[in-house]
Amino acid sequence: MLGVALLIVTVVHVSGHAARSFADEAAFAAAILFIGTCMAAHLAISRANKKFDAVADKLFFFGLLTLLFGALTFWF
Repeated sequence: MLGVALLIVTVVHVSGHAARSFADEAAFAAAILFIGTCMAAHLAISRANKKFDAVADKLFFFGLLTLLFGALTFWF
């Protein structure tokens, strides 16, 4: 999902829609959330801690919502 978010940022900038669209900012925010998801998932695996697992799940969910919001703002 991190790659998808960064691809959206790239496509919006290459297409020239970055100035009039909020999609690249939303996709970049989603990429930051997905990086946080990766870090929390790594900590959950390495430390066998359910707390980090729950954090990773929540960050992933909010990353998906942010990515969806960014995609919708690009099309409308």
